[in-house]
Amino acid sequence: MSALRLRDSIMTVSTVWQRAFLDAVIAPRRFRRMLPVMRKLCDMQHHPGIMSLEVSDLPAHKTPIQVLSIASGYGGMSAQDLYALLRVVLWIKPKAIFEIGTFQGLTTANLALNSAAQIYTLDLPQDMATDLEGYTPSDSALLQARDQIGTFYREFNQNGRIRQLFGDSRTFDYAPYYGSIDLVLVDACHLYDYVVSDSHHASRLLQPRGAIVWHDFGNSRDVVRAVQQVAREWPVYHVEGSNIAFHTRGVAQAAQRTQDDNDGTGAR
Repeated sequence: MSALRLRDSIMTVSTVWQRAFLDAVIAPRRFRRMLPVMRKLCDMQHHPGIMSLEVSDLPAHKTPIQVLSIASGYGGMSAQDLYALLRVVLWIKPKAIFEIGTFQGLTTANLALNSAAQIYTLDLPQDMATDLEGYTPSDSALLQARDQIGTFYREFNQNGRIRQLFGDSRTFDYAPYYGSIDLVLVDACHLYDYVVSDSHHASRLLQPRGAIVWHDFGNSRDVVRAVQQVAREWPVYHVEGSNIAFHTRGVAQAAQRTQDDNDGTGAR
């Protein structure tokens, strides 16, 4: 993060918390209502160990981004999060995507629209949800029957390149997919242990060149904590103005080779 961005972030957080302490003295009820919002703002603005960049800092691509005009509703991605994710997709140009957390499949459909990748998407149906210890009410509410999972992507799966998988992301057998995936999206249960486990599975899924993307970074304290833990091992970036964080492996060098090839200057 540049010195200017760091200064702006510190000033924003400082101003908010000064107002918070003032409210705590003169309007304690309002303070209690606003506390979760202020915590979320701090998570978005200040996350040690995570580097920040603007979405415009991501490598540009001439292909237009396509976003379905369907309201995501609870459990889906906002428009700005989808845009940041799809910028990463166009940058990586994945041939295989593994999505951990299908829900209604709106993100899956957008991934299919913006790539030619084989897409594997994993979700936990209600009939397999036998161990929900630690689940928050909001995470429990996202569990669906099998026939409801992936509703939105079905009309985009005429050629069968979206494959629905079922299971608990902590115990699912990922072995057949190890080392074969170009982009992994971690967007399932938001509990800390789940996100850490999903992240380590994602690392084993990834090819030598690719990316891991986390959704709800800054929107969930457990996701922030888990990604900060991961960032002790790998470089992780947060896309400012979104709830998207990502890690890339071997991408910069491969992207340069691709650009050299496009320019006709690559090695032959």
